[in-house]
Amino acid sequence: MFRSCTSLAGALIALGLIGNSTGMAAGIDPYKVEAMTSPAPNQSWIPNQPLPALTRPDKAPTVPAQFKGPLSLADLTDLALLMNPRTRQAWLSARAEAAAVGIENADDWPTITGLYSHRIGRLISATTGNPVPVQSFYGPSVSLSYTLFDFGQGAAASDAANFRLLAANLTQNRTLQEVATQVEQAYYRVLAFDYLVRASRDSLKNFETALDATQRRRTSGLATAGDEYRAETQVGQAKLALARNEGELAKARGILANVVGLPVDHPLELKPVVELPPV
Repeated sequence: MFRSCTSLAGALIALGLIGNSTGMAAGIDPYKVEAMTSPAPNQSWIPNQPLPALTRPDKAPTVPAQFKGPLSLADLTDLALLMNPRTRQAWLSARAEAAAVGIENADDWPTITGLYSHRIGRLISATTGNPVPVQSFYGPSVSLSYTLFDFGQGAAASDAANFRLLAANLTQNRTLQEVATQVEQAYYRVLAFDYLVRASRDSLKNFETALDATQRRRTSGLATAGDEYRAETQVGQAKLALARNEGELAKARGILANVVGLPVDHPLELKPVVELPPV
């Protein structure tokens, strides 16, 4: 009975020590990783040192020579498929999966392993303590291994790699289609805002002409001050619409350059649309 109580007390003491050591270990933070985040979920993270500066690449993407000058929609599509990082990423992913297929199929080949070892040593006698002359040991070896039967594991791994390659190839095709669609949408958006800017400029000229005529009529006594104020309001609204459309045009050009794979401030020159679409 005394031994049983002693064992039980020892077990409780051991559990207490384990619990205390776990609590102490939880409070040890030698790398101060908790200080690398915000102290609470409702507080924002404040860096303890200046953030690294983001520098622009020294070298801009090089546009091929055949894409210099005014570009049509077909030229922009070809340039985007060539320079857009998404197309290159999808292509490299497909090539990686193709290499994985080769790795899986490589298990069907025999494996030859060659080993050559050269060791020089001097032994000392355990009884007399006299050294033995230097001895050289050579150990060339060659092994050949070939898997005859793996219960279908190799075939299953090869099929899985082939299906991953199929998915990667289909993903690449979908990426090409998505990039071409984005180029088309951005191209026609640029054309739309370009025509809106032209129309806004013509509208501003008309309102300025109307304002000048209203001012002349008021000088002659044929118009009132309200007529002149209304004409000035129309001129101001036309200027606002022109500024808004010019901003949207610059934004559309940046989106088009980004889709093509160039910096947003790259000056893309588009070919004018000669033929109007059928109505």
